[in-house]
Amino acid sequence: MAAATTLEGQSIGSARVSPAASQGTPSLHSLPTELIERVLLFSDPRDVLKYAQTCRFARKLVLEPKDHFLWRELYLGRPFDDLRHTVAVPLRHPILRSSAELSGARGDTTTSSPWLSELLRRMEAEAIAASSESDPGQLQRAFETFLAAIEAAAPVREDEIGADGKTVLSRSENLHWLNRLLRRTHVLNQSITLVGADGDANGNTTSISSATRSHARGGHALDASVEAFRQLRCQLRAFVALSHENSFVAESRVRMAEIRKSSRCFVYDMRKYKAETLWGPYRTADESCKPTLVVNWEHVEHIMNVVGLKLREVSDVSLGYYKKSPFTLEALRAYSAIGSFERPPQDWAGVTGQWRRFVCFMDYRSVYSHLPPGPHHPSFFEAPFDEALRPVELYLSLITESEYLSDPSQIPHVLPPDPPVTDEAVDDPAFPTLYFEGRSRGPHASVASIRGRVSTLADGAIRWQFVTTYDGRMQWSAEGVQLGHVCSAAGIAGIWTGAHHQRDDPAGPFWMVKVNDQLPDGVLNSLH
Repeated sequence: MAAATTLEGQSIGSARVSPAASQGTPSLHSLPTELIERVLLFSDPRDVLKYAQTCRFARKLVLEPKDHFLWRELYLGRPFDDLRHTVAVPLRHPILRSSAELSGARGDTTTSSPWLSELLRRMEAEAIAASSESDPGQLQRAFETFLAAIEAAAPVREDEIGADGKTVLSRSENLHWLNRLLRRTHVLNQSITLVGADGDANGNTTSISSATRSHARGGHALDASVEAFRQLRCQLRAFVALSHENSFVAESRVRMAEIRKSSRCFVYDMRKYKAETLWGPYRTADESCKPTLVVNWEHVEHIMNVVGLKLREVSDVSLGYYKKSPFTLEALRAYSAIGSFERPPQDWAGVTGQWRRFVCFMDYRSVYSHLPPGPHHPSFFEAPFDEALRPVELYLSLITESEYLSDPSQIPHVLPPDPPVTDEAVDDPAFPTLYFEGRSRGPHASVASIRGRVSTLADGAIRWQFVTTYDGRMQWSAEGVQLGHVCSAAGIAGIWTGAHHQRDDPAGPFWMVKVNDQLPDGVLNSLH
């Protein structure tokens, strides 16, 4: 019989024979090892692990392989995106890494195969999502796995872009799997709640089981555990961006109306914009007893809800069939943004090019109807309340750090918070700070200059900050966070405020995405 060839380039023959074969035992183990692997490839991974428990030979073959062939093929056969094509993400501070990252860094995983480790994580996450009795630790691991699958999603390649320059012709198997799993389970709505705790802005309460409470050492550890879970859940919800809601279904419309009220209560609470969070969607994490700026994904989720639900009201006809922000997990993929393959080599964040920024804001008189500002009662945001929506066109290009610093009139000068907050990330040479300038075009043909920078935070998030200057005077500042991977079509979600952060300055949410078309002046002035 002619020898076949594995994907590793090894010939299937009698080069490796199991102990049972040498003894003449008529069993599965009488086959060459490579053929046994081929048989296992037609099995469920759970059954492969059970087989590994039958004898020493099986354990060595499955859990201590000489190569990654078996588990790579089982992993890709689910199917999932190839781990070898994963695009790097900014480094996180060790204290802020997930449990899976830390175990891998310490080298104390149960297997040397990343294919097996990741496959086991995702199989466990599937089971947790399908269960109605998962504990907080299990839910946290599941959410970490879901977000890791997003990070490992296959990037868009240049040859996968359609002739129109913006249609992606492929899909990510990771994101297809995650989208299907989230749609058919209720895992995004599961919560953990402290006894007697108030609900969050979405009306979710959090209860900690007695077992979890007994294992937590002190209130600080318990609070940290709850906050970690909440942030993971909110991050995933922000990435989903209400794409699972259907405006044609009555139940979904009712749910979105409640979400909208609670998110408006959160976003338009002016008390949330302060020096400690640099007037953006951030929070402070305790990194070695030093306050460190990281993303507040709860804030980002509410930003996405407010702007996203406002955009749902704007028909394609009103926009003249020009591009709206994308509501899909596929938009989270690296290099899915328009123009990703025309950017300069040093532009790892995809700054260069044209952007469309959708800005929401309330009537100033409504915001300051009573002081101190916020929080408003949910009934305040019932009809006939409505915020305004304005699209703004941005044209950005990279500049050097010295060019950025050369004009002090376009650099924010604010007093540091007390105690000071660290906003620096782990030094990662693959993601150096970028500086940019440009111009914006808003309603009534108003033109302003833009200057800002892109950097990374300690949790690995990509931070965007810029100021808008009219006639030589800074008027607005913006703090935003990259959604998904680098150069993703999902774009940037953030908060705009007054550039000088005075007491009565307004604030509101925005969402900006890369585009390759241009809104006519009539459209810029017609949205409400």
